[in-house]
Amino acid sequence: MVEEFGGFFVSPDNVRTLSALEYILDAVRFTIFGHTLYSTLKEKAAAIADHIISRHVFHDGSKRTATHVAWSFLRANGIQVSLDPSIIELTEAVAKSEASYDELFSWLHNHQET
Repeated sequence: MVEEFGGFFVSPDNVRTLSALEYILDAVRFTIFGHTLYSTLKEKAAAIADHIISRHVFHDGSKRTATHVAWSFLRANGIQVSLDPSIIELTEAVAKSEASYDELFSWLHNHQET
């Protein structure tokens, strides 16, 4: 993301908080007492994006990476989401704790191509 869109990169991998990244990747697969925390693909995508953004997982590029990861994850699973400039405002709000997982989930749901 930094290479394509600019910003700074901290070697070796730009990861600021590895434990936060590992946590969300485990959480979207995790079940407890037979219940999946995030049961739908859109719930998983919104959770991953929210966590990467709100935990500032990368030194730079967390919002861009989170958006791309959620979009790519959904696309790889047959769900097309139309990205538009409103995602920028939303991800900035998430980074400032002014928006949450619920808003990300709603945005993904409302921007799914039919």
